[in-house]
Amino acid sequence: MKPRLLAISGSLTGTVRELIDSPISVGRLEANQLCLTDPTVSRNHCTIQRVDQNGQYELVDLDSRSGTFVNGMPILRRSLDHGDTIRIGNADFVFLMHEGEVVATPRRRASDFSSGPSSEATPTAPPAGLPTFGVEVGRMARDLTALFRISNVINSIRDSQLLQRELLQLIFEVVPADEGAVVLLADFEEETLEICSWNRHTGAPSNIEVQRELVHRAFWERTAVHIDADPDAGQMNNILCLPLVAIERTIGVLYLTSLHPAPPFGEDHIYFLDSASRIAAVTLENILALDALRSENSKLKRQLNPVTNLVGESRQIRQVSEFISRVAQSDSTVLIRGESGTGKEVVARSIHQSSPRSERPFVAINCAAIPETLLESELFGHEKGAYTGALGMRKGKLEAAEDGTLFLDEIGELAPAMQAKLLRVLQQREFERVGGTYSVAFKARVLAATNKNLEQAIKSNEFRQDLYYRLNVVSVSVPPLREHCEDIPLLSLYFASKYAQKNKRPFKGISSEARSLLLGYSWPGNVRELENAIEHALVLGLTEEILAEDLPNVILEQQSAKLVGAKYHDVLNESKKELILNALRDSKGSYPEAARTLGIHPKYLHRLARNLNLKSDPP
Repeated sequence: MKPRLLAISGSLTGTVRELIDSPISVGRLEANQLCLTDPTVSRNHCTIQRVDQNGQYELVDLDSRSGTFVNGMPILRRSLDHGDTIRIGNADFVFLMHEGEVVATPRRRASDFSSGPSSEATPTAPPAGLPTFGVEVGRMARDLTALFRISNVINSIRDSQLLQRELLQLIFEVVPADEGAVVLLADFEEETLEICSWNRHTGAPSNIEVQRELVHRAFWERTAVHIDADPDAGQMNNILCLPLVAIERTIGVLYLTSLHPAPPFGEDHIYFLDSASRIAAVTLENILALDALRSENSKLKRQLNPVTNLVGESRQIRQVSEFISRVAQSDSTVLIRGESGTGKEVVARSIHQSSPRSERPFVAINCAAIPETLLESELFGHEKGAYTGALGMRKGKLEAAEDGTLFLDEIGELAPAMQAKLLRVLQQREFERVGGTYSVAFKARVLAATNKNLEQAIKSNEFRQDLYYRLNVVSVSVPPLREHCEDIPLLSLYFASKYAQKNKRPFKGISSEARSLLLGYSWPGNVRELENAIEHALVLGLTEEILAEDLPNVILEQQSAKLVGAKYHDVLNESKKELILNALRDSKGSYPEAARTLGIHPKYLHRLARNLNLKSDPP
């Protein structure tokens, strides 16, 4: 089928746009091939174009104000796969290349089914009177036995395809049909039916020909519909069609055929199938609803926890993403290095989510945030009575991680005594709770992160060398934001969209002046500082667009020269320069003494001097 976009939200909800021409321009202007009347959409927002003969399509953002998102991530240029969700302004689209996932049984449309001769409808009510003795009693016993077996089968199977095949095989033990099918109505508006068929003689699925009129009549009238074979009229099959009536709705039909000269289906067959179909329909409805919930749950999990949370398309980010894809499938310990705020925990979570352990726990612990006296209990847990206040047994982080992933952040700040105990855990893969007398197996994978120079810490006897070698099996360095500035616009749009949704306020985009300031700033706090700056702008901003004056003062002060008419910041910066230079003269160039005179921290004084382009030595 032809590739297409399905609108699932926004002004075009429910419409389908086939991608016949290439490229397809999207924007607010009417000249675009896909016009979106949405103020958050740029005039020329993005394009969708075919890039090769294999049907591969690519989405390209045209420097839009509010950004273009694929599966929740902002992009500049991205290849599209079947099922990708595209967000443009307030509209969401799904990119479709084919009908859906491949299933074991063939899919057909009701419009493809052939029509047959006239049929008869039989109300699905039990025959009048009780059966007579002899053969009728034997049939009743046979039917009851079959119904019991059907009940047992449907209570033990949770796969809809397997359940349908088992149901047909059990029905064939009572009803003399040659072929049968369970026809489920997947989408009535598109007349899409799912057919699970079975052939008595081959013991395998068959290409049964289903008559549309019989299916629709049994479905809507909720009655048994049957026709008898009539060779003179060209009708060679006896056909019996019964609705599958569940609790909330009719989900489909049972469709059985037998080839002439087999006798027609009898009233006792209809009575048996009516009971069997009602038993099976409820279970099938529940299984289908459960499958739909599982599919929706998986979809939401992918959106909330994508395989990688890295935002950016720079060479450095691509290298980190490639590293994650290579190392995720192994169980090796990974040491993640980088400055504070670069996203080391994001890398750790991406490794976990891309690994076979993704369904298992991810437990993170900050080694610098927990007091040394509590860290041992936090990591290893404790037994009842291990110390004053230990009123019961408590599992630690190592045990809570189970066979998932344990992330040790700020590992360079770990106390020497705890370093020795952690080394034993990594070597022996077991530990003891505080106050315990027996060992507990440790099965989790270990990821560690630090912004500290561990090699220098080893030389100064602050970090154990043997622990360093245990942790540094595989290592990756996360680049600071100043080394991949080209990702700042994408990161800004990602954070702006995130906090606009969180604060329930409209967001149209980032002004060009604000973008220039964001790109020109040095970002000593890296991605964390950028995230805080965008949240600051959204919370304090008065318009639907992030303007230059909405950004934090530290960014405005450093970049004031780039703003037209920014006299206030120019005067303020000159005053700061004069204060700092005077303090440095009085302290004879001593930054700690000058900082004490000014009442600020020496590190902040160094940062001010650097931001204001002051020389290290005072004049």
